[in-house]
Amino acid sequence: MKGPIYMDWLGVVTRLPGKALNVALAVHWLVDMNNGQPAKITAKALNMLNISEDAFSDGLKRLEHAGLVAVTRKPGQRPTVGIKQPVPPR
Repeated sequence: MKGPIYMDWLGVVTRLPGKALNVALAVHWLVDMNNGQPAKITAKALNMLNISEDAFSDGLKRLEHAGLVAVTRKPGQRPTVGIKQPVPPR
């Protein structure tokens, strides 16, 4: 993974239950590999980070509800996920 990874963003992630941190790492890694653009989460990424399909679904919902990611869902496809960057402090 490459940065920047915003500590405020990561701090919120670490407070979420379940495998939300694992899902956040998978999302960040794949978005980084896609030049910062939203990416589909692959089975390979889930396997590498020990995330089951159920844990992925749950973690993604938690990240989305916390306002950390933007998710586009299409029937029959894996969701496309982008990272919402926090607003820099004034």
